[in-house]
Amino acid sequence: GLIYDRLLQGLGREKAWAYAQANQEAVEAFAALAERFPCDFRRCGSVVYAAEEKDAEQVERELQAALRVGLPAAPMRGQPLPFPVAAGVRFENQARFHPLKFAYALAACLAPKVDFYLHTTALHPRKGGVDGVLHTTAGTLHADNVVVATHFPFMDKPGFYFARVWQERSYVLAIRNVPALEDLYWGAGEKGWSFRPCEGGLLVGGGSHKSGHEGRQAHFDRLEAATKSWYPQREVTAQWSAQDCMTHDGIPYIGRYKQLDGQLAARAFVATGFNKWGMTGSMVAADLISSEIAGRESPYAEVFSPSRFDPGMKAKRFIMENTDMLKNYIGGYMELPPETAASLKPGEGRILQVDGQRVGAYKDTDGTIYTVKPVCTHMGCILEWNQDECSWDCPCHGSRYDVTGKILNNPALEPLGKTTLGEEQGK
Repeated sequence: GLIYDRLLQGLGREKAWAYAQANQEAVEAFAALAERFPCDFRRCGSVVYAAEEKDAEQVERELQAALRVGLPAAPMRGQPLPFPVAAGVRFENQARFHPLKFAYALAACLAPKVDFYLHTTALHPRKGGVDGVLHTTAGTLHADNVVVATHFPFMDKPGFYFARVWQERSYVLAIRNVPALEDLYWGAGEKGWSFRPCEGGLLVGGGSHKSGHEGRQAHFDRLEAATKSWYPQREVTAQWSAQDCMTHDGIPYIGRYKQLDGQLAARAFVATGFNKWGMTGSMVAADLISSEIAGRESPYAEVFSPSRFDPGMKAKRFIMENTDMLKNYIGGYMELPPETAASLKPGEGRILQVDGQRVGAYKDTDGTIYTVKPVCTHMGCILEWNQDECSWDCPCHGSRYDVTGKILNNPALEPLGKTTLGEEQGK
């Protein structure tokens, strides 16, 4: 993405270089591991482009910033995408791979020496956690060190992570019967699309927005229409969405979880906020946290530290995101919705008013109605219906639930409460 110009302006060349170097070393670490774990690893370029002239200047600044921090960057050449490109910067010697193939091979290698506890939820310290002991839904574990790598930190009150991290959703189509691409492409600006080669076809992404917002917009339909216009013969083979944790300065929080109480503060670590760059971000986290546990110093620790102080980089985005959070929290309680069950169409979800109370209701295509209390169990925000994915989403912190109230995305730890429409409303 567009980050190095901002880092140079906000943090200076030394820290911008450290961020760049840490991520470049992560690419090489994956390259080394890929020799042991087959995962379709391919060297390629990574391109940030501007589709519109108004965004071209930003991309040009990014090129100059990348060169200043020593990255292998050069102007994009040619027009390989199915539409005109105003400007682009190509980062040489990057890579792409299949993350699930990598993860399964790595897990198989570790299995003889590492215990994996599947389908086991770690519980918040308020439910009985003490130093050196990790309480779970399946029993108690004793640990010298604890790494909280749960996407959004499930212990988010210490350290105020609920105010320092927000979540965004984006959408992807897998298509085939299209011209081949070799490099990775990420579009800057409001009309940016991403393109990634995959198994003889392409993954095309876009439609990024804050979780719990834009629930009535048809993001997959937009992707369908765009790819059809570019590639009339294309075939859609799959579609899915992703949810990513974002930080105010664009840098992940990786390091000691110093805000916890007692001895655990010295033995707990956190990794979150990869800003949609989780491949290299996760490898950086693995290196930094293992170094800390082993007592080795890293030249990159300060840049990623959860306790870092860089107000110039964070202030504007911090104010904007937390103002939005408060607006959604307060606004959800200001008035009751006018809708009743009679207005609910098959395949639709809405918040209804029943006896002066809010009820989240979804009507299946066969007429079955599923009801929940539409209040997020994380911090009490009123939920929004996500029509694309038939889920209840929190506009404050990004928790998501299915139509029965089961958790789909954290930071929520508890499912939604149950409720009914009542005899008259249910007719």
